[in-house]
This record gives sequence, structure tokens and C-alpha cells, in this order.
Amino acid sequence: MCRLKIAVKRRCGFLVYLCLTRFWVRETSFTRMTPYFFFFTALLSSLLLFASCKRESPKVPEAIQYLSADPEIARLSRLIEQNPKADSLYYLRAETYYQLDGLDEALADLQMAMSIDSMKPQYYHLLADVLIDYARPNDSKRAIDVLTLAAERFPGRIPTLLKLSEFQLIVRQHSSALATLDRIFQIEPQNPEAFFMAGRIALDMGDTIKAIAAFKKSVQYESNNADAWFFLGRIYLNQNNPQALQCFDNVLRVDSTHMEAREFKAVFYKTRGEFNKAFEIYRDIVRRNPDYSNAYFDMGTIYLEMDSLLKAYDHFNLAVKTDPLFVMAYYYRGLTSELLGNIEAARADYKQASKMSPDYAEPKEALERLEKQKKLQQ
Repeated sequence: MCRLKIAVKRRCGFLVYLCLTRFWVRETSFTRMTPYFFFFTALLSSLLLFASCKRESPKVPEAIQYLSADPEIARLSRLIEQNPKADSLYYLRAETYYQLDGLDEALADLQMAMSIDSMKPQYYHLLADVLIDYARPNDSKRAIDVLTLAAERFPGRIPTLLKLSEFQLIVRQHSSALATLDRIFQIEPQNPEAFFMAGRIALDMGDTIKAIAAFKKSVQYESNNADAWFFLGRIYLNQNNPQALQCFDNVLRVDSTHMEAREFKAVFYKTRGEFNKAFEIYRDIVRRNPDYSNAYFDMGTIYLEMDSLLKAYDHFNLAVKTDPLFVMAYYYRGLTSELLGNIEAARADYKQASKMSPDYAEPKEALERLEKQKKLQQ
């Protein structure tokens, strides 16, 4: 079956090549055609070929029905039937598929859209997003190839260059990412998003001094850049610097719904032993969002530090209930149960945490400790 699909995709790839060739011959003389044209046609053809090999678990009929039954997908499909040459409709449907995790379908629609019109930068952006999320072998490289091509086709388009630098950061190509930012600074020397990206790159390279300088530049040129304020606040928090509070307040000034900024304000007070201030913020968070598991967990750790074991247990329990995948909450609930003398409950939570995260050392060590105690008692 897979070989049959590959054969069909190969033929489709050739058709895409013909469509793009006609487009470029019509719009561009051969003397202006660059190697990127040939690269792009080859890239799209290879993507069509590669798309035939789905993710390891093929879509079950329920998943296909789920995508087809989506009202927006159904609406766009009807419009495409009426306007089969409207590239924007394929793009919009690809965007909807992507939001629904229909990556194969999104990829197919993007390839169709780009075969009709390959000069829309947003098509390249979404294609890169699909590839990076698909996470098959070499997909990150393909995503960067797509954005590199887009940056060559639209050399003065800053959003495209920013996205390229972000993807280069994702795969830790720091030098390439910085070179891309240099292209932006040549166009717009005070671009706040470029300084923000420079800060992220410096932070990923472990240079907090350069990161702080870049984030400060970002908020200097755009005081409402909540992301830059947040990153700056996180750095100051790690340094136990009170300036962290002002940074998080600036985040909340721009976006009052930013729960993480509230959470890290509480973490600041927690690390300084100002538990009452931390509790006040955590309780405000869960009033705003009763499912915010991190707040319950952090309050549990404070109660544990205060030897209020029953309150600690209750809050770790709430963390698990609001987030059943919260591995550390299982471990800490188990630890609290052990301290309360409920060994079987502790063992169950340690096993659950170890099962969910085999590399998590603490629950394994706790299980070994309980086994040793059991043998000594025998």
C-alpha cells in the first residue's frame, strides 16, 4: 500500500513541478531564474513523496471522520469544490487542519496552494510549522529549508526573517540565527522583536549578560513586549533579584490574563521565605483559574516545608486531579503519604511517577527505600 501511495505521490510531485514551471515561465524570464526555483520545485516534490509515509500510527476512521465533520473544514471544502483554483482556500483549510492536528491533510493542502501561487510568504510559514510539528526524520531541516527559501524570495520581509531565526534557534543553529538577525538589523536597527530573539539566543547559549542587554533593548523600543518582560523577569528571578517583580508586573500591565507571570511572582516570594505573600498570589491564581495545577503544587511544597502535612497532601492531590500527567505531583503526594505513615499510598504514587517518567530518579529511590524498610521489618 505504501509503495502504491509513493508512486501516486511521485506522479503528483511531477505535476507540481509542471505547474510551478508554467508559473515561473509566465512571471519570470529564464535569465532571472535562480537556483532557488529548482530547489523549491524539488522540495515540494519531495514533500509530496514524503507525505505518503504517514506517522507510525495511521489515522483511524474516527480521526478522519472527526476532521471531515469539523464545520469549518466542511465549509472550506464546499468552497474549494466551487473554486478549485483558489489557493487562499487551500491555505485556510490547511490552517484549520493544522489547528486540529491533521498534519497530513494540512501538508497536502499547502502543497496544492503553493502549486497555484508560490509567492505568498504566509504559505511558507505554515508549511514550516507543519513540518516542525510533524517531527519526522529531517523535518526540522526541511522546515528551515522552507523558511530559508522564503527569506530569499522575500528578502526585506522582517516577519519571515524573524521566523527563520526562531526555527534556527529551535534546532540550536545559534550562528545562523544571529546572522539572520543581522539581516533584520540592517533593515530596521531598532526592531524590538529582533532584540527579543537575540535575547533568547543568548539565553540558550548560557550568556545571561547578553540576554539581559538584548531583552532590555527590546522593551526599550517596545514597552508592551510582554514576552521580553517575562524572559527578563525569569532571569532576575533566578538571580534572586527584586527587579523580577517589576518585570512580571509589566507583563501583567500588558496582559492581565498572563497566569505564568502571577505564578513566578509567587515563586519569587516563596524562594525568599515570604510565604504569606506567595499564598496570596497562588490563591488569586486558582480563583481566576481553578485548574491551574502549578499553583496547587507550589502551595503544597510550602505546606510541606512548614510541616503542615495534611494541607500539603490536599494540595498535591489537587495538583494531580487538575493535571493527571503531573509526575512531580504524584511523587510529592507519595512523599507526603510516607511522612503521614500511609506507606501503601506512598508506594502507589511512587510507582505511578516512576512509570510515567522512568528517568525520574527520586521515585525510584523512594521505592528502593521502602523495600529496604520492609525487609528490615521482616
